[in-house]
Amino acid sequence: MDSILITSRHNEQVKQVKRLQQKKYRDQENLFCLEGVRVVEEALPTGLVQKVLFTERLFASPRGAALLEQIQHLGIPHLECTVDVFSQLVDTVSSQGIIAVASKPIWPAVSFRGTVLIADEIQDPGNMGTLIRTAVAAGVAGLVVVEGSVDLYNPKVIRSTAGAIFHLPNWVFSRGHTLELLKRSGSALVVADLHQSEDFWAVAYPPDLAVVIGNEARGVHESFREQADLRVKIPLAGPVDSLNASAASAVLLYEILRQRRCTNTDSVV
Repeated sequence: MDSILITSRHNEQVKQVKRLQQKKYRDQENLFCLEGVRVVEEALPTGLVQKVLFTERLFASPRGAALLEQIQHLGIPHLECTVDVFSQLVDTVSSQGIIAVASKPIWPAVSFRGTVLIADEIQDPGNMGTLIRTAVAAGVAGLVVVEGSVDLYNPKVIRSTAGAIFHLPNWVFSRGHTLELLKRSGSALVVADLHQSEDFWAVAYPPDLAVVIGNEARGVHESFREQADLRVKIPLAGPVDSLNASAASAVLLYEILRQRRCTNTDSVV
């Protein structure tokens, strides 16, 4: 399938990608954009990629050229743009020359079995993206996003996930509805709290639990803290008063993973 060369910024295909930079259009069209070779590679096996826009920069690496061959083999529409047109669609300084438009994944109904992460009004796109990537690496079963958090399909979030967004079931709920679902599930609620809490490594984590990561400025909301089954703290040896949200999530999730692997006779931990 030969690609079409787009030379005008007013091309309708270009306009659509431009619109998808805004959340309201991502929600209306149930689509979002992926930028970069690695993220598009991760997306292709999902069958969610609808089309691809690229520039000659994609051929700067053998990996980029191989990716385009794969896209052609799959029969995905692919449109070549001039560098000038493409530059209007990206927010990275050194673009790799490829953007894909994909449908949002559809996940089954929320379940609180295993370890579930709750992002409580996480605002920073980089934090959210890193949190998602860490959750996938640590074997988290799903992510509940409290309303008021940054959009999961924000381009900066997607870039920070490095493709992990396709591997983590996720749902957006109000804080009240999240607490209601948790209560019904019987899953334990774990929050990081400096008061009346134990060191995170001294707690025995149950098989089914939800870990809340709080807002960067305000921390975990009081309603979560009030209903917490376990309160844990991450000791800070140096002169800082807190950890970055994504760093805190990594510390807690990997301790939970360590404990679970230690109960497995095949574990090397």
